[in-house]
Amino acid sequence: MEIKPIERSNLPDKIIEQIKNIIIKGRLQLGDKLPSERELAERFSVGRTTVREAMKALSYAGIIKKVREGTIVNRNVSNFFIDSLTQMLIMKHLDFEDLFETREVLEVKLAGFAAQRATIEDIEIIGNILKEMSEKANHDTHDFVTADIRFHEAIAEAAQNRVLYEIFIAVRLLLRKAQEEVVKYPGIMKRSLKYHQQIFEAIKKQNVLKAERAMFAHIDDVEKALMSLEVLEIKKS
Repeated sequence: MEIKPIERSNLPDKIIEQIKNIIIKGRLQLGDKLPSERELAERFSVGRTTVREAMKALSYAGIIKKVREGTIVNRNVSNFFIDSLTQMLIMKHLDFEDLFETREVLEVKLAGFAAQRATIEDIEIIGNILKEMSEKANHDTHDFVTADIRFHEAIAEAAQNRVLYEIFIAVRLLLRKAQEEVVKYPGIMKRSLKYHQQIFEAIKKQNVLKAERAMFAHIDDVEKALMSLEVLEIKKS
């Protein structure tokens, strides 16, 4: 794995750029272990805090993840990094609070548009995904999260605004890791299903205001659960 010392300006961005290129060129592949923070800091000729900031941004994006043995490549990202908006979001090192604020603005509006514009086919698709979520709740967290993401994506599709849809996709990619963490919070899946049912019913009945309110309440609830988990993790450490 070839790493070059970097210039002092925009250090985390340049670390992300180098690791991105290493992954895209196949020198690091899915499941491969990255060097330790200490080793990366030495090889990049930067401080460990700078490396940690870059790793945090890549972790938020789901590109890398921490396991017992260290930090590994979490996905094949050749296509992922082609998306300029997603890359921009990663390079800005946005945290979960920024992303949830974006969701509150973006997905609330998408829910309202879906209530106005959803077709019969859209309603059927959203309803079927909701049934799948209900079946997976408390049994298979991975499949529950996957269905949850598809539910929100189906709403974004039903909103019939391609620009908002593409922004939504970029944000959702960065939030996959948060979604996988928050399902660990006691009772969150049951509450999530309740909110999803309310969102679905409002869209089905073409009630724009109720759809927007239900979506906002759901996102707010998930954010609070995630923040509670982070506080618990800090207390443990």
